[in-house]
Amino acid sequence: MRSLAAAVLALLGLALLARSATSADPDYASPGLFTVRQIDETWTDDARQRDIPVRIRLPDSRERVPVIVFSHGLGGSRDGGREWGEHWASRGFAVIHVQHAGSDEALWKDKPPGERFSGLRSGATLQQFLARIADIKFVVADLGRRQSAGDALATRLNLDRLGMSGHSFGAVTTLFLGGQRPAPGIADRLAAGLPESRFAAFLAFSPQALGADPEHQFSAFGRPALLITGTLDGRPFPGLGATVEQRLVPFAAMPATGNKFFLVINQADHMFFNGTRGLRDIGVGGRETIDFAAVESRGYALIKAVSTAYWLTYLRDDGAAFSWLKAGDAASLVAGNATLEMK
Repeated sequence: MRSLAAAVLALLGLALLARSATSADPDYASPGLFTVRQIDETWTDDARQRDIPVRIRLPDSRERVPVIVFSHGLGGSRDGGREWGEHWASRGFAVIHVQHAGSDEALWKDKPPGERFSGLRSGATLQQFLARIADIKFVVADLGRRQSAGDALATRLNLDRLGMSGHSFGAVTTLFLGGQRPAPGIADRLAAGLPESRFAAFLAFSPQALGADPEHQFSAFGRPALLITGTLDGRPFPGLGATVEQRLVPFAAMPATGNKFFLVINQADHMFFNGTRGLRDIGVGGRETIDFAAVESRGYALIKAVSTAYWLTYLRDDGAAFSWLKAGDAASLVAGNATLEMK
Protein backbone atom coordinates (compact mmCIF):
# COMPACT_ATOMS: atom_id res chain seq x y z
CA MET A 1 0.00 0.00 0.00
CA ARG A 2 2.84 2.38 0.84
CA SER A 3 4.47 1.74 -2.52
CA LEU A 4 1.15 2.40 -4.27
CA ALA A 5 0.61 5.61 -2.30
CA ALA A 6 4.15 6.70 -3.07
CA ALA A 7 3.59 6.02 -6.75
CA VAL A 8 0.37 8.02 -6.76
CA LEU A 9 2.06 10.92 -4.98
CA ALA A 10 4.92 10.78 -7.47
CA LEU A 11 2.51 10.91 -10.38
CA LEU A 12 0.66 13.82 -8.80
CA GLY A 13 3.95 15.61 -8.31
CA LEU A 14 4.91 15.08 -11.95
CA ALA A 15 1.50 16.36 -13.04
CA LEU A 16 1.89 19.48 -10.92
CA LEU A 17 5.37 20.06 -12.29
CA ALA A 18 4.10 19.66 -15.83
CA ARG A 19 1.24 22.08 -15.17
CA SER A 20 3.66 24.56 -13.62
CA ALA A 21 6.03 24.29 -16.57
CA THR A 22 3.17 24.77 -18.99
CA SER A 23 1.89 27.87 -17.26
CA ALA A 24 5.38 29.31 -16.94
CA ASP A 25 6.30 28.70 -20.58
CA PRO A 26 3.10 28.61 -22.67
CA ASP A 27 3.39 27.61 -26.31
CA TYR A 28 1.07 30.18 -27.83
CA ALA A 29 2.45 29.42 -31.31
CA SER A 30 0.99 25.91 -31.32
CA PRO A 31 -2.59 25.33 -32.50
CA GLY A 32 -5.23 25.36 -29.78
CA LEU A 33 -7.52 22.56 -28.69
CA PHE A 34 -10.60 23.65 -30.64
CA THR A 35 -11.63 22.20 -33.97
CA VAL A 36 -12.75 24.93 -36.35
CA ARG A 37 -15.68 25.13 -38.75
CA GLN A 38 -15.46 27.44 -41.76
CA ILE A 39 -18.62 29.15 -42.99
CA ASP A 40 -18.82 31.35 -46.11
CA GLU A 41 -21.78 33.70 -46.40
CA THR A 42 -22.71 36.96 -48.10
CA TRP A 43 -24.45 39.55 -45.94
CA THR A 44 -26.34 42.50 -47.43
CA ASP A 45 -26.34 46.06 -46.17
CA ASP A 46 -29.76 47.14 -47.43
CA ALA A 47 -29.14 50.79 -46.61
CA ARG A 48 -26.21 50.90 -49.04
CA GLN A 49 -27.49 48.15 -51.36
CA ARG A 50 -24.13 46.47 -50.88
CA ASP A 51 -23.23 42.79 -50.58
CA ILE A 52 -20.47 41.91 -48.11
CA PRO A 53 -18.90 38.44 -48.44
CA VAL A 54 -17.67 37.06 -45.11
CA ARG A 55 -15.73 33.97 -44.08
CA ILE A 56 -16.39 32.89 -40.50
CA ARG A 57 -14.06 30.58 -38.58
CA LEU A 58 -15.92 29.25 -35.57
CA PRO A 59 -14.34 27.15 -32.79
CA ASP A 60 -16.37 24.28 -31.34
CA SER A 61 -16.53 25.89 -27.88
CA ARG A 62 -19.57 25.39 -25.66
CA GLU A 63 -19.29 28.93 -24.33
CA ARG A 64 -19.79 32.19 -26.13
CA VAL A 65 -16.48 33.13 -27.72
CA PRO A 66 -14.83 36.50 -28.34
CA VAL A 67 -14.86 37.76 -31.93
CA ILE A 68 -12.04 39.09 -34.12
CA VAL A 69 -13.00 40.90 -37.34
CA PHE A 70 -10.36 40.88 -40.11
CA SER A 71 -10.03 43.30 -43.05
CA HIS A 72 -7.90 42.31 -46.07
CA GLY A 73 -5.43 44.47 -47.97
CA LEU A 74 -5.85 46.22 -51.32
CA GLY A 75 -6.71 43.63 -53.97
CA GLY A 76 -7.39 40.91 -51.42
CA SER A 77 -10.42 38.88 -50.42
CA ARG A 78 -11.99 37.11 -47.46
CA ASP A 79 -9.25 34.50 -47.93
CA GLY A 80 -6.70 37.05 -46.66
CA GLY A 81 -5.31 36.47 -43.18
CA ARG A 82 -5.95 32.75 -43.47
CA GLU A 83 -2.97 31.66 -41.39
CA TRP A 84 -3.82 34.04 -38.56
CA GLY A 85 -7.55 33.31 -38.63
CA GLU A 86 -7.11 29.54 -38.49
CA HIS A 87 -4.75 29.84 -35.55
CA TRP A 88 -6.84 32.30 -33.54
CA ALA A 89 -9.97 30.22 -34.07
CA SER A 90 -8.20 27.09 -32.82
CA ARG A 91 -7.43 29.11 -29.70
CA GLY A 92 -11.06 29.87 -29.00
CA PHE A 93 -11.83 33.03 -30.96
CA ALA A 94 -14.43 33.40 -33.70
CA VAL A 95 -12.78 35.14 -36.67
CA ILE A 96 -14.83 36.95 -39.32
CA HIS A 97 -12.92 37.81 -42.51
CA VAL A 98 -14.69 40.62 -44.38
CA GLN A 99 -14.34 41.20 -48.14
CA HIS A 100 -14.61 44.80 -49.36
CA ALA A 101 -16.08 45.24 -52.83
CA GLY A 102 -14.30 48.02 -54.73
CA SER A 103 -10.91 47.37 -53.12
CA ASP A 104 -10.86 43.57 -53.37
CA GLU A 105 -9.45 41.03 -55.84
CA ALA A 106 -11.85 42.16 -58.58
CA LEU A 107 -9.44 45.07 -59.16
CA TRP A 108 -6.90 42.78 -60.83
CA LYS A 109 -8.24 39.24 -61.13
CA ASP A 110 -8.88 37.99 -64.69
CA LYS A 111 -7.45 41.22 -66.14
CA PRO A 112 -4.54 41.41 -68.62
CA PRO A 113 -1.18 41.74 -66.85
CA GLY A 114 -0.73 45.28 -68.14
CA GLU A 115 -3.95 46.44 -66.49
CA ARG A 116 -3.52 44.85 -63.07
CA PHE A 117 -1.35 47.55 -61.52
CA SER A 118 -3.64 50.38 -62.64
CA GLY A 119 -6.59 48.35 -61.40
CA LEU A 120 -5.06 48.11 -57.93
CA ARG A 121 -4.33 51.84 -57.83
CA SER A 122 -7.96 52.59 -58.69
CA GLY A 123 -9.06 50.95 -55.42
CA ALA A 124 -6.86 53.05 -53.12
CA THR A 125 -9.25 55.98 -52.78
CA LEU A 126 -11.02 57.90 -50.03
CA GLN A 127 -14.32 56.54 -51.30
CA GLN A 128 -13.15 52.95 -50.90
CA PHE A 129 -11.65 53.67 -47.48
CA LEU A 130 -14.99 55.03 -46.26
CA ALA A 131 -16.76 52.01 -47.77
CA ARG A 132 -14.46 49.74 -45.76
CA ILE A 133 -15.21 51.59 -42.53
CA ALA A 134 -18.92 51.28 -43.25
CA ASP A 135 -18.53 47.56 -44.05
CA ILE A 136 -16.98 46.83 -40.66
CA LYS A 137 -19.51 48.95 -38.78
CA PHE A 138 -22.31 47.12 -40.58
CA VAL A 139 -20.86 43.70 -39.73
CA VAL A 140 -20.60 44.61 -36.04
CA ALA A 141 -24.15 46.01 -35.95
CA ASP A 142 -25.53 43.08 -37.92
CA LEU A 143 -24.01 40.60 -35.50
CA GLY A 144 -26.01 42.27 -32.74
CA ARG A 145 -29.20 42.18 -34.81
CA ARG A 146 -28.66 38.53 -35.67
CA GLN A 147 -28.01 37.63 -32.04
CA SER A 148 -31.16 39.42 -30.90
CA ALA A 149 -33.13 37.50 -33.54
CA GLY A 150 -31.82 34.18 -32.21
CA ASP A 151 -29.51 33.38 -35.12
CA ALA A 152 -27.83 30.06 -34.29
CA LEU A 153 -24.33 31.23 -35.22
CA ALA A 154 -24.53 34.70 -33.67
CA THR A 155 -25.78 33.35 -30.35
CA ARG A 156 -22.44 31.56 -29.96
CA LEU A 157 -20.52 34.84 -30.01
CA ASN A 158 -19.58 37.12 -27.13
CA LEU A 159 -20.24 40.52 -28.67
CA ASP A 160 -18.96 42.29 -25.56
CA ARG A 161 -15.48 41.04 -26.51
CA LEU A 162 -14.67 42.33 -29.99
CA GLY A 163 -11.24 42.74 -31.60
CA MET A 164 -10.34 44.33 -34.95
CA SER A 165 -7.47 43.35 -37.22
CA GLY A 166 -6.32 43.83 -40.80
CA HIS A 167 -3.42 43.92 -43.22
CA SER A 168 -2.16 46.92 -45.25
CA PHE A 169 -5.33 48.77 -46.42
CA GLY A 170 -7.00 46.62 -43.77
CA ALA A 171 -4.50 47.96 -41.21
CA VAL A 172 -5.45 51.51 -42.21
CA THR A 173 -9.09 50.49 -41.73
CA THR A 174 -8.26 48.94 -38.36
CA LEU A 175 -6.39 51.91 -36.94
CA PHE A 176 -8.98 54.50 -37.97
CA LEU A 177 -11.66 52.36 -36.35
CA GLY A 178 -9.47 52.43 -33.23
CA GLY A 179 -8.98 56.18 -33.03
CA GLN A 180 -6.44 57.31 -35.63
CA ARG A 181 -7.36 60.75 -36.94
CA PRO A 182 -6.87 62.07 -40.48
CA ALA A 183 -3.84 64.25 -40.99
CA PRO A 184 -4.62 67.98 -40.66
CA GLY A 185 -6.38 69.20 -43.77
CA ILE A 186 -7.23 65.70 -45.02
CA ALA A 187 -10.95 65.10 -44.58
CA ASP A 188 -11.01 66.43 -41.01
CA ARG A 189 -14.81 66.55 -41.16
CA LEU A 190 -14.84 62.74 -41.35
CA ALA A 191 -12.87 62.12 -38.16
CA ALA A 192 -15.80 61.91 -35.74
CA GLY A 193 -17.53 59.18 -37.73
CA LEU A 194 -14.57 56.83 -38.11
CA PRO A 195 -13.95 55.15 -34.69
CA GLU A 196 -15.96 52.12 -33.60
CA SER A 197 -16.38 52.10 -29.83
CA ARG A 198 -17.44 48.46 -29.61
CA PHE A 199 -13.94 47.15 -30.37
CA ALA A 200 -11.81 46.49 -27.30
CA ALA A 201 -8.42 45.86 -28.97
CA PHE A 202 -6.72 46.29 -32.34
CA LEU A 203 -4.04 44.41 -34.30
CA ALA A 204 -2.62 46.01 -37.46
CA PHE A 205 -0.34 44.17 -39.89
CA SER A 206 1.78 46.61 -41.95
CA PRO A 207 0.54 49.85 -40.36
CA GLN A 208 1.38 53.27 -41.73
CA ALA A 209 0.87 56.97 -41.12
CA LEU A 210 -0.93 58.97 -43.80
CA GLY A 211 0.45 62.41 -44.60
CA ALA A 212 2.11 64.73 -42.10
CA ASP A 213 1.85 65.26 -38.35
CA PRO A 214 1.70 61.70 -36.98
CA GLU A 215 1.34 63.03 -33.43
CA HIS A 216 -1.98 64.54 -34.44
CA GLN A 217 -3.06 61.28 -36.07
CA PHE A 218 -2.24 58.92 -33.19
CA SER A 219 -2.14 60.97 -29.97
CA ALA A 220 -5.76 60.10 -29.15
CA PHE A 221 -5.33 56.36 -29.74
CA GLY A 222 -6.01 55.19 -26.19
CA ARG A 223 -7.13 51.59 -26.67
CA PRO A 224 -4.84 48.50 -26.78
CA ALA A 225 -2.93 48.01 -30.03
CA LEU A 226 -0.49 45.45 -31.40
CA LEU A 227 1.32 46.63 -34.54
CA ILE A 228 3.28 44.12 -36.65
CA THR A 229 5.66 44.85 -39.51
CA GLY A 230 8.96 43.61 -40.98
CA THR A 231 12.36 44.99 -41.88
CA LEU A 232 11.47 44.61 -45.59
CA ASP A 233 7.83 45.65 -45.23
CA GLY A 234 7.84 48.46 -47.76
CA ARG A 235 6.10 48.84 -51.11
CA PRO A 236 4.88 45.42 -52.33
CA PHE A 237 5.06 46.65 -55.94
CA PRO A 238 7.22 49.48 -57.29
CA GLY A 239 5.47 52.78 -56.67
CA LEU A 240 2.53 51.44 -54.66
CA GLY A 241 2.26 51.48 -50.87
CA ALA A 242 4.18 52.84 -47.90
CA THR A 243 7.91 52.67 -47.18
CA VAL A 244 9.56 50.64 -44.42
CA GLU A 245 10.13 53.87 -42.48
CA GLN A 246 6.46 54.87 -42.69
CA ARG A 247 5.48 51.54 -41.12
CA LEU A 248 7.40 52.50 -37.96
CA VAL A 249 5.64 55.81 -37.38
CA PRO A 250 2.31 54.77 -35.82
CA PHE A 251 3.81 53.00 -32.80
CA ALA A 252 6.26 55.82 -32.15
CA ALA A 253 3.42 58.37 -32.26
CA MET A 254 0.95 56.45 -30.09
CA PRO A 255 0.65 57.46 -26.43
CA ALA A 256 2.50 55.38 -23.85
CA THR A 257 -0.59 54.15 -22.05
CA GLY A 258 0.80 50.73 -21.11
CA ASN A 259 -1.05 48.72 -23.71
CA LYS A 260 0.82 49.23 -26.99
CA PHE A 261 3.02 46.54 -28.56
CA PHE A 262 5.23 46.57 -31.67
CA LEU A 263 6.59 43.40 -33.30
CA VAL A 264 9.10 43.74 -36.16
CA ILE A 265 10.02 40.51 -38.00
CA ASN A 266 13.50 40.33 -39.53
CA GLN A 267 13.50 40.06 -43.36
CA ALA A 268 9.70 39.88 -43.60
CA ASP A 269 8.29 41.70 -46.63
CA HIS A 270 4.87 43.23 -47.15
CA MET A 271 2.97 40.28 -48.60
CA PHE A 272 4.33 38.03 -45.84
CA PHE A 273 1.75 39.63 -43.54
CA ASN A 274 -1.15 38.67 -45.78
CA GLY A 275 -1.08 35.36 -43.89
CA THR A 276 -0.95 33.18 -47.02
CA ARG A 277 2.04 30.86 -47.26
CA GLY A 278 4.37 31.41 -50.20
CA LEU A 279 3.10 34.91 -51.04
CA ARG A 280 5.88 37.41 -51.75
CA ASP A 281 6.38 40.97 -52.99
CA ILE A 282 6.61 41.30 -56.76
CA GLY A 283 9.23 43.21 -58.73
CA VAL A 284 11.39 44.18 -55.75
CA GLY A 285 15.07 43.42 -56.33
CA GLY A 286 18.03 42.78 -54.03
CA ARG A 287 16.52 39.89 -52.09
CA GLU A 288 17.83 36.93 -54.05
CA THR A 289 19.91 35.52 -51.19
CA ILE A 290 17.13 35.55 -48.60
CA ASP A 291 15.66 32.19 -47.59
CA PHE A 292 12.04 33.33 -47.46
CA ALA A 293 10.79 29.85 -46.53
CA ALA A 294 12.88 30.00 -43.35
CA VAL A 295 11.75 33.57 -42.64
CA GLU A 296 8.16 32.42 -43.04
CA SER A 297 8.59 29.42 -40.76
CA ARG A 298 10.16 31.46 -37.96
CA GLY A 299 8.09 34.58 -38.45
CA TYR A 300 4.71 32.89 -38.60
CA ALA A 301 5.42 31.12 -35.32
CA LEU A 302 6.39 34.39 -33.64
CA ILE A 303 3.30 36.19 -34.91
CA LYS A 304 1.02 33.39 -33.78
CA ALA A 305 2.57 33.36 -30.31
CA VAL A 306 2.54 37.12 -29.69
CA SER A 307 -0.86 37.76 -31.29
CA THR A 308 -2.51 34.90 -29.40
CA ALA A 309 -1.18 36.17 -26.07
CA TYR A 310 -2.35 39.65 -27.01
CA TRP A 311 -5.91 38.55 -27.83
CA LEU A 312 -6.06 36.40 -24.70
CA THR A 313 -4.99 39.40 -22.65
CA TYR A 314 -7.47 41.92 -24.01
CA LEU A 315 -10.41 39.76 -25.11
CA ARG A 316 -10.32 37.12 -22.35
CA ASP A 317 -8.66 38.96 -19.44
CA ASP A 318 -6.02 36.23 -19.28
CA GLY A 319 -3.52 37.30 -16.63
CA ALA A 320 -0.97 34.63 -17.55
CA ALA A 321 -0.92 35.83 -21.16
CA PHE A 322 -0.51 39.42 -20.02
CA SER A 323 2.40 38.45 -17.78
CA TRP A 324 4.01 36.54 -20.65
CA LEU A 325 3.80 39.62 -22.86
CA LYS A 326 5.02 42.11 -20.27
CA ALA A 327 7.52 40.19 -18.14
CA GLY A 328 10.08 39.57 -20.89
CA ASP A 329 9.14 36.02 -21.89
CA ALA A 330 7.72 37.23 -25.20
CA ALA A 331 10.78 39.37 -25.90
CA SER A 332 13.05 36.41 -25.13
CA LEU A 333 11.12 34.24 -27.59
CA VAL A 334 11.50 36.67 -30.49
CA ALA A 335 15.13 37.62 -29.79
CA GLY A 336 17.39 37.11 -32.81
CA ASN A 337 14.53 36.82 -35.29
CA ALA A 338 12.50 39.92 -34.43
CA THR A 339 12.17 42.77 -31.97
CA LEU A 340 9.28 43.35 -29.58
CA GLU A 341 8.70 46.75 -28.01
CA MET A 342 5.97 47.79 -25.62
CA LYS A 343 4.83 50.92 -23.87
